[in-house]
Amino acid sequence: MGKVVRAIAGAAIAGIGVIIGNPQLALAGGNLFWTSVAAIALSPGQKAPRAQPTTAQIGEVARSGIFGKAAVAGSLVDAYNHGGKYGTDWTVLIIALADHRCEALEGFYVNDQYVAFAGDGMVAGYKEQLQVFWRPGTWDQAVPSYVLTTAPVFPAGHALAGQPTWTANDRGRGVSYVVVGYKADKSDAKDPVWTSGRPQFLWVVKGLQVYSARDDSTVAGGSGAHRWDDPETREWSDNLIDCRYTWARGIYAGDRVDEPDMLLLGRGLTAVEAPPEHVAFYANICDEPVALKAGGTEPRYRANGQWSADQEFVDVELMFASACGGVLIEREGSVEVEPGHAKSPVWSITDDDLVVGTQVTRRDVPTRTDNDWVNTVAARYIEPSQKYKLHGAPVRRSTADVIADKGPREVTPALDLVTSGTQAQRVAEMARRLGRLWKRRSIVLPPRFAGVEHGDWLLWNSARYGGTMLMRVESDQLGREWRNTLSLRQVSADFADWNAALDELDDKSVAVNPDVPGGIGAPGAGAWSVALVGNTLVITGAADDDYASSITFEFASGSAPDPDVDDDWTLISTGGQTATRAELAGVAVDTDYYAAVSYVVDGERGDRLVLGPVSYASEDVPPGPVTFLSATPGVGEADIAWRNPTTSNFDYVVVYSATTTDFEDAVAVSGELRGGLGADGAFNHVVAAGVRSWWVQPFSDDDVPGAIAGPVTATVT
Repeated sequence: MGKVVRAIAGAAIAGIGVIIGNPQLALAGGNLFWTSVAAIALSPGQKAPRAQPTTAQIGEVARSGIFGKAAVAGSLVDAYNHGGKYGTDWTVLIIALADHRCEALEGFYVNDQYVAFAGDGMVAGYKEQLQVFWRPGTWDQAVPSYVLTTAPVFPAGHALAGQPTWTANDRGRGVSYVVVGYKADKSDAKDPVWTSGRPQFLWVVKGLQVYSARDDSTVAGGSGAHRWDDPETREWSDNLIDCRYTWARGIYAGDRVDEPDMLLLGRGLTAVEAPPEHVAFYANICDEPVALKAGGTEPRYRANGQWSADQEFVDVELMFASACGGVLIEREGSVEVEPGHAKSPVWSITDDDLVVGTQVTRRDVPTRTDNDWVNTVAARYIEPSQKYKLHGAPVRRSTADVIADKGPREVTPALDLVTSGTQAQRVAEMARRLGRLWKRRSIVLPPRFAGVEHGDWLLWNSARYGGTMLMRVESDQLGREWRNTLSLRQVSADFADWNAALDELDDKSVAVNPDVPGGIGAPGAGAWSVALVGNTLVITGAADDDYASSITFEFASGSAPDPDVDDDWTLISTGGQTATRAELAGVAVDTDYYAAVSYVVDGERGDRLVLGPVSYASEDVPPGPVTFLSATPGVGEADIAWRNPTTSNFDYVVVYSATTTDFEDAVAVSGELRGGLGADGAFNHVVAAGVRSWWVQPFSDDDVPGAIAGPVTATVT
């Protein structure tokens, strides 16, 4: 485009800005509106793809929105701590995701681990140390009760001292947000949840519910219940044109589309400035199914990504145009995005149609400084499988073209709203093909061609200026006497053709998620055992890990404990690597007991081996011991005396005797001797002369033996 034509185009767009009521948009764009997006996106001076923030932004930030589905870090609204002895066990973050109503929170990344969102509350797999609550951004949405019960009060000295910092009225009207609470690991946690310090979060959100003019029966050609003035009829979609049209009409606080002062995001155009009847054809193009080499199909053009209010309108328009290999065109005073597609020429001219005496500007071969001379396209887009990071699509190039051009002519289109590698390839291939079509013309046509508009395709059969050429109108300007000055660029009928089997390239890049090194394992299944000896829990065994520096013995009672939840366990003792036994005396009756053994290696405790349960039933409880046992010898006899146990389950005692002090040699010398609790008992043993020993053993009313008292020794004469 020559200098004179550029000046005309710049003046024209300034005029259009006044017509559409957005001169800022027009002036910001300058003559960019009249240049193909293939040229714009490929220009070295254009902005690179915007890397999305991966951590929540802090402080005053611009309002933002989400087209389709995107991963966003959000902006921090509030943060506080609660719980535990010092009120610091839990950290709570309240994070705004979008300044409009959203469709759904699909999931989120905790550091690099993706978790599907299953609903408000505790998140499975994090040892009850993580909970998430989501609000979609409706007007009357309720504050999560978790916030109302845990948020601190305003401190002393504040005007609202003592009052809660969050109340039920703090709804976050019209803002989609999450509340995430995470609990810090204990300092001695054997398998900490947060191995990298504070966790980082990235939220995968299905965003804006959009208006579809195709689904509006009040729009010419439309059919359905959608109505612009009734946001409740809207539905989620990533159709690029529907997203773009909703943005152009504006996103309003609380969906109050009838109150201009409530405009938060977008251009805020009226139906006159952005006619809905212009939408259907382009939206249908975006929905066309495109075959994939792996099988199946995908919609031709989708928009999935984030935008913010601090972006120039023209930058957002270019994001849409770039995502569909399209162009920005002006139709009847409104600016539209025309997706990349082949179309039939609507005008046909010959050299005889040119205005006599006007200049024809011609370019057939580009110069080295021409940005639209291209043989290699390396598009970058947002790849969901790589945590929604910028990713390079397979490079589109023709080796023959590189050789013919004596070197690469590479460009990198900015595809901020593309999350499909195959869509990125299609857009890049269109840019590459257009980069091989070099003919440019500037002509003046008479008044009968006053209807030629920006974006029209025109067939020119020329004997003097390059033969038969298929051209696209890059700019049009009506001058004096209704003469139409046109800037033309060469196009082809097949520039947007796509054969998946031939054109789709395999993405050779590989995303590797290295395996996390395993932790310290639990002891082997047969290394340790647990039993009840009386009312004592006894753990016995031997270490089967040569690297264990110490052994931890723990117990739990009641319901089955979680091996990974430290709060479920109580320490019995720790021992060295050679420890073989641990005991817990005084266990309760009719209660299940579990034991756990774990090894400590290099200061880190490993997994628990859980043993049990074992229980001590009330009918198995032995009576208390006999006390004050004595033997008084006589001639041919001995008097044995004792005091009975005081435990309520005591029933009787049995006296044993032997000629040695080893109970293994003893035999019962009495029957069941009953008496009162704590009463003195006596037994006269008639026996031959000699040295003898006696023992007394109590029994419960369920015949459970108690501890054996004795021996006492005496000499019978």
